[in-house]
Amino acid sequence: MDRFAATREAAERDLGCRGIGTLGEKTLHLTLKYYFAPDADSHEQTVGGFIADAVTEEGIYEIQTRALSRLKPKLDAFLPCCPVTVVHPVVTEKYLCRVDENGELNGRRRSPKHESAYTAMREIYTLRDYIGRAGFRICLCMVSLDEYVKRDRAKRTKLDRVPTALHEIVMLESPADYAALLPDAIPEPFTVPDIAAAVQAPEMQTRLFISLLVRLGILEECGRTGRYKQWRRTVSDSIRG
Repeated sequence: MDRFAATREAAERDLGCRGIGTLGEKTLHLTLKYYFAPDADSHEQTVGGFIADAVTEEGIYEIQTRALSRLKPKLDAFLPCCPVTVVHPVVTEKYLCRVDENGELNGRRRSPKHESAYTAMREIYTLRDYIGRAGFRICLCMVSLDEYVKRDRAKRTKLDRVPTALHEIVMLESPADYAALLPDAIPEPFTVPDIAAAVQAPEMQTRLFISLLVRLGILEECGRTGRYKQWRRTVSDSIRG
């Protein structure tokens, strides 16, 4: 059994036998918490007036499966005390699992939707004021998962998201980490559609990605083509690379 599978089993034991429909986001959240902080005694510690998911020798690990912007009050309290790693899952593969009224599995199909480090930029950008600060980093976990849903005549209810595999970890801490997300082969100057096509991401998230790179001093505007601005790597980023 690999480490991630063993971690998920530890999380499921912790959750106990509550049954599908009562777990909410807990399986995904707790699995990642155990992965980065295996010692349960390090979980749910008070720091600066807030409860941290885990406090380890490396600092605080805060698992956020949804909106990263909600972490701002915690980050303001945690960062003066110790380093903080925000762990955010990126769902690269998802299966939709239908559950009937009795809690029995009633079908499983692969979702056509998938995420990437680039589609995650909508969330990452909300924490732009913290990027580059000493002790702050974002950890993207590329995962596969099963999403359990129950549908009745009135609505579709999401019950739980259970991770099945961890494929890759992308650690974003320094400007160089963000610069490394730019495709090496793309010719300069380039536009938002050029990058969006290269990384297979929507233009909205790509705009946020470029805005973040400009903010970090990695890209600079160098002209226009039609209605699109053109961008190129800065001299300092070229030297650093």
